[in-house]
Amino acid sequence: MGKKVVVLATLDTKGSEALFIKNSLLDHGIEALIVDLGILEEPSIKPDIPREEVLREVSVDPTEFTYKVRLGSIRRDEAIRIMGVGAGRILVKMLKELGGVIGIGGNQGAAAASIAMKALPIGIPKLLVSTIASGNIRPYIEYKDIMMLFSISDLEFGPNTISKTVLTNAVNAMVGMVRGYRGFEIDETVKRVAITTLGSTGRLTRVCVAKLKELKYEPIVFHASGSGGSAMEELIENGFFHAVLDLNLHELVGEVIPDDIYKPMKPRIVNAIRRGLPLIITPGSINYLVFGPPETIPSKYLGRKTHYHNPYNTNVRLTREELLAVAEHLCKKFSDVSGNAVLVLPLGGFSVLDVEGGPLYEPGDDKMFIDMIVRELGKSIDIVKVEKNINDVEVAYNVLKSFKNMISSDQGL
Repeated sequence: MGKKVVVLATLDTKGSEALFIKNSLLDHGIEALIVDLGILEEPSIKPDIPREEVLREVSVDPTEFTYKVRLGSIRRDEAIRIMGVGAGRILVKMLKELGGVIGIGGNQGAAAASIAMKALPIGIPKLLVSTIASGNIRPYIEYKDIMMLFSISDLEFGPNTISKTVLTNAVNAMVGMVRGYRGFEIDETVKRVAITTLGSTGRLTRVCVAKLKELKYEPIVFHASGSGGSAMEELIENGFFHAVLDLNLHELVGEVIPDDIYKPMKPRIVNAIRRGLPLIITPGSINYLVFGPPETIPSKYLGRKTHYHNPYNTNVRLTREELLAVAEHLCKKFSDVSGNAVLVLPLGGFSVLDVEGGPLYEPGDDKMFIDMIVRELGKSIDIVKVEKNINDVEVAYNVLKSFKNMISSDQGL
């Protein structure tokens, strides 16, 4: 039948729904295997891969596990994590024959299934059908390409008119992805360059992308929204990129101040440094916090300079102390730098929001940030100062000039 689809479900409560998905996939000529992610009650249907096999993947005795969960000596959240990790290891072992994964569940089942899916590389079709899809889904997806579909009705008590329709849509989507999947079609003659951006530094990004294409590189841009930068970091870690233009460092704010909703899930910058990749950096959007709608801003941040970006995104200026803490954090990233990096510092502001007259304009604090960076890093990496805002063409010129100087001395590029 070709590639297989794995169905992840807690079979003590979602057995009939999992079986409905399996049979629907079989109707399309696609083999499906059901993996049981349940932690307590007996499964209502016979799984293809029982929970005992899942637990053995993480060297956990199934009988002892169930007893400890019932007793409370293994917390429920830890039990769910264990099931997700075990199932993820099964999926990785199946990688050559795996066409895709469908997970179903409420909070518990979705959590375990998402943990399992996140063990897979980017590109393998992953679809999660859940009752929690319209809530806070960031922890379930993080920086992986997991599709999420709101189940509308509860996924228990047997398929009904509504759930059958939603699950059928999920199956049809998976069938299309499995049959159409080609994987990364990598042209080894083309060198790939990772770039970070946000809308507030978009002009810089556009100029750099256009020029890189002229130079016959493949620029791949990531939104510095926590998940974007983290996805980029994983790809850098796996050797996918040949160079990095890290033009927007906003996610460093989230590393220092966890209240920022764009905090990354993987440490930023360090992988390019460790791999010794050509690395050009500008401190784009590094001087403000990002929150959701205005009513979600914690009270301690109220009263500051604020930019109302859209109904669901609000930007709040950092204090001087916070900005210097971010500067210190950035400097620590370069404690083991190999020297293959250039830092381009725009002296006229780090985003479109802090030009003169802009809503987050605070040039005195930005100068202190720059002074600290120059003082701490000036002897270890090349620093280029530009008397313009980050979105000025002169900054792009210096970024690209630094890049070309670096690659001319790197035989691999």
